[in-house]
Amino acid sequence: MGVGTVLRTLVFGKDADRKRSSPKVARIRALPDRRVMAESYIPVLSAEGGRILWVGCREYTLDDYAALEAGGGEVWTTDIDAAAERWGRSGRHRTGDVCEADGIFSDLIFDAVVCNGVLGYGVDSSEQQQRALKALAAILRPGARLLLGWNTDKIADPVAAGLTEADFQAAPLGDQPTRVRFDAVTHVYDSLIRRG
Repeated sequence: MGVGTVLRTLVFGKDADRKRSSPKVARIRALPDRRVMAESYIPVLSAEGGRILWVGCREYTLDDYAALEAGGGEVWTTDIDAAAERWGRSGRHRTGDVCEADGIFSDLIFDAVVCNGVLGYGVDSSEQQQRALKALAAILRPGARLLLGWNTDKIADPVAAGLTEADFQAAPLGDQPTRVRFDAVTHVYDSLIRRG
């Protein structure tokens, strides 16, 4: 192994060889919502550590796992698409429907879940969203964080619709308020914690 490979592995973790620098990845990671994720949310979640579940794996999320683990966290990943496993966390990925996360991860409890770009991208109806949120609540310890990212042009507001009310309450995350909206994109982040 060359010095560059060793250094890259130390900085980015064992999945460093799967990092990509394609124009598409660079374009997505430059979006304002992705910058807030990388610059605000991930450092705070990393500092809090614990077991973190990342729901929805794509090439542009690879860098996020190592960044989350930099503070001592343990990242797990899941995606409904079996082919997305290549973008998941090596050795800690399970394929399945987020609406059944409580079954997929029945043996684990998480300190945080990042569910970004899933509601409205396959989990479309309010019934599916309710089931997904209930399943995620079931695998989060009381007081654990849920960072929920969704798009106003894909679904109705899940918080305003009361889908989070039974199991979660709004709570700021780091230097960000409980809800972050963007002028340039339709993305919204809601920062929530699991009710006790």
